[in-house]
Amino acid sequence: MYKIINDRIIQKGNTFIPRSEGNRDYQQFKEDIVGIGKTCVEGADIETQISYVAARVAEYPPIVDQLDKIYHEGIDAWKADIKVIKDKYPKTQVGITSIAPLPSWIDTIIFEKQKEKYIEAKARLAQHELANGLRGYVSPNVFDYIIEPLPLWVDGKRNLKVVQDEEERIAAQIVIDNTPQAVIDSINT
Repeated sequence: MYKIINDRIIQKGNTFIPRSEGNRDYQQFKEDIVGIGKTCVEGADIETQISYVAARVAEYPPIVDQLDKIYHEGIDAWKADIKVIKDKYPKTQVGITSIAPLPSWIDTIIFEKQKEKYIEAKARLAQHELANGLRGYVSPNVFDYIIEPLPLWVDGKRNLKVVQDEEERIAAQIVIDNTPQAVIDSINT
């Protein structure tokens, strides 16, 4: 789990990671927020100096709703709802620490990383399939293999180069299929 400290520093466990393209930990952070998603990072802590009274008042339902609750469900149901708020903001409370929303640069990192991976995947699929070779004009009026296909089987086993080629193609297609349309549009325009 990553924690945003500020716009320059990210924390993971006891490690503080500078937002620097040359830093391997920062590169891993970028990979993780794209691969795992935003669930692996939380915003910076925000310290607010709000009294327990102000915090409770902000969270209490409107008085009309409270009276309606008492009328329909009884005083005990109303007390239970109010107690949850009172317990959340005890009288001993001086300030509240909450978590800020993720900064917009997180979305920018994800967007740029998705673009990069999409371009790589398209380039990978543009390469010829090893099992099929590549046909083209060898010389005027001669259309034949420019690159010979690899055999599917070698010594009774699947050709490892063909298997690797197929796996890379499947992975590239998955990246393409999962890339948001906005990312694709940004590349195509």
